[in-house]
Amino acid sequence: MRFHLTLFALCTSYLVFGQEDYTKPDDESDEDPCENVKCKLGEMCKDGKCNCLDSCPSEWNSYNRQICVDGVTYRHECDLWRNQCYCRSGDSRCGNDQFSNHRANENSAIKYYDECRDLSGLCDWDQNESTFSLRLGMWFQELLRQKWSSASWSNDDDSLLRPMDAKARSTTSKLVSQSSPHERVNGAVISYWFCELDRRNRGSLQQDDLNYLYQLLLPSTPCLEVFINRCSGSGGISFDQWHNCFDIPQEERVQCNEFK
Repeated sequence: MRFHLTLFALCTSYLVFGQEDYTKPDDESDEDPCENVKCKLGEMCKDGKCNCLDSCPSEWNSYNRQICVDGVTYRHECDLWRNQCYCRSGDSRCGNDQFSNHRANENSAIKYYDECRDLSGLCDWDQNESTFSLRLGMWFQELLRQKWSSASWSNDDDSLLRPMDAKARSTTSKLVSQSSPHERVNGAVISYWFCELDRRNRGSLQQDDLNYLYQLLLPSTPCLEVFINRCSGSGGISFDQWHNCFDIPQEERVQCNEFK
């Protein structure tokens, strides 16, 4: 969301002093100096320059959606954007008491939409380990089915799925509709979600890719982080590591270019 200060154009009028017309000086202009200025989130334009917001617009006061960022709870996204701006510009308000001494940077991402909490104690992995990958895979499959239902052809929903053209949709539909054993989810579905999460086409899932999952499933699925950590290596989660976590055999793995 961009926050712009609206400047009203100066109205030009002729003021008559006796018989002489008032002429506007050459250095005066009707142009809005902020018209072509694009500010970052947490900034507003004033006199043609972007400045950090001193406070969030009043409508955010009724927007009750806490977010967890680097273990710190923010009231909403606007506060995070402001703090990022303060820290980016060297403002003394960076990481002050209002932001729980958190010095936010450009890599500070929303972990999930709720107050921060210790999720490690909420996951009984011993009880969940044998079925977690299947349940997560079924959730992937159901989300895909809902997206492609007759009522979900629009591209303006809030799911992870990005819009597809007709050709890609047809190809993907054929791949993910293939049958698979009942004890695990379709391998093509798991492949599809790797490709969907790898939005920068790096061939591996990094923290910024996984944030999409975390934001949707945490904190209601506290074992997700345990599962992801068991899948990942030192350089993120590779294509093969991702499939190994779901016990998908090599012959069922689908390369990302096949979904296009």
